[in-house]
Amino acid sequence: MKGSHPRITLLGNNSGRNLGDAAILSSILEDLTKHLPDAEFYCPSVKPKWVEQHYGKQYNVKSIDVMPWTGSIRLLGIPTFRAMAKSDAALICDGIIFGIKLFNPAFNYLITLIFLMPWAKFCGCKMVCYNTGIGPFPGFFSKLFAKWVVGGCDLVLMREKDSIALARAVGVTGPIELTGDSAFINPVSGDDRAVAIAAKLGIDLAKPMLGVNVTSYIDTWLDKDSRVSERERFVDTIAKGLNQAKAATNNEFQVVVFSTHPMDEAVCEELARKTNGKVVNNSDYLSHDIQAVMRRCELFVGMRFHSLILASAVGAPILGLNYAPKVRSYLRLLECSDYCLELAEVTPERLAQTVTRGWENRAALKQAQQPIIETLKRGAARAAEIFCDRYYPSRRKSQAHSEYANGASAERRVAKG
Repeated sequence: MKGSHPRITLLGNNSGRNLGDAAILSSILEDLTKHLPDAEFYCPSVKPKWVEQHYGKQYNVKSIDVMPWTGSIRLLGIPTFRAMAKSDAALICDGIIFGIKLFNPAFNYLITLIFLMPWAKFCGCKMVCYNTGIGPFPGFFSKLFAKWVVGGCDLVLMREKDSIALARAVGVTGPIELTGDSAFINPVSGDDRAVAIAAKLGIDLAKPMLGVNVTSYIDTWLDKDSRVSERERFVDTIAKGLNQAKAATNNEFQVVVFSTHPMDEAVCEELARKTNGKVVNNSDYLSHDIQAVMRRCELFVGMRFHSLILASAVGAPILGLNYAPKVRSYLRLLECSDYCLELAEVTPERLAQTVTRGWENRAALKQAQQPIIETLKRGAARAAEIFCDRYYPSRRKSQAHSEYANGASAERRVAKG
């Protein structure tokens, strides 16, 4: 340990724009602080004020400005170098190791991580893959860089088996432990927040809710044969399918659309208009509050990976619209592959049939999915124990397991900063 207390740098997409990444940041701060109450966190972000506003008072967090005028390109720059020089460890926190647009540092994090690795070794900062997901890697150099970054980490904790398999496929030979996605254990606001949000947005909580998530991000991650080129046609297809499902269930549910990224808001608003639904935007609410509303959903149909993680973490049975391999992997992990639709094969009729089947069997679907999800929650919580036992064994707060490792749910209120 370099100082009188633990110092940890969190390397991720810490801007608050992406709901999943925001939940990951929140979860890691919460879980590590339980074990290391005096820990100090450095959080590189293009929106440092967002970090300070929402988490600076709750946790000992120092936001690090990495906007271009600080001499930074994403994580690569003097501010991050300085934070790592003071830190005992730097955690690669989420799915930022991928190969799409590899040589565009404004989009891709991997191209910046390869320069942080030698700096970490130079300044004695341990690099850790912490509940990390990786891939895809479409080219030679992306595979090579992934091997270098993951293989160069002092500790590797992966959030799912597919990431472990991919790490092995690119040539990583060192030990890898399976844990879980940190977003699974994001603290969730109380039901009073769900009631308040619903009242503000005009959501009738007396009527069953079908949660839906779609993204405009449908072209980038798929190969050319699987792309949905016309986004307007895509939204129309989804809307028609949902409306047909409503008709098939005698208008039993209302549609509530969850936008988990500002870039998706226009698409989500359009879908809501076409299905007579309401929209919950992460531009307006933190992940803790949005999950409180998700908890009210009797079924959730999601595209973005972390929309599915966050909804299932609060007990909503899920269906997947596969726009990226990780969505397919998650439904396969939950042993519900027949409830995952490939985007290239989606028609209004197929979607309506799947949603109707899911709605009618939602209780059984929840019963099948939740035991696996509880295991994933315990795995996510175990990462903090592994990390602290390895690097801070004498300072870890005396507790055999966290509340999540004991199987407790994240049912506590988190006040907005």
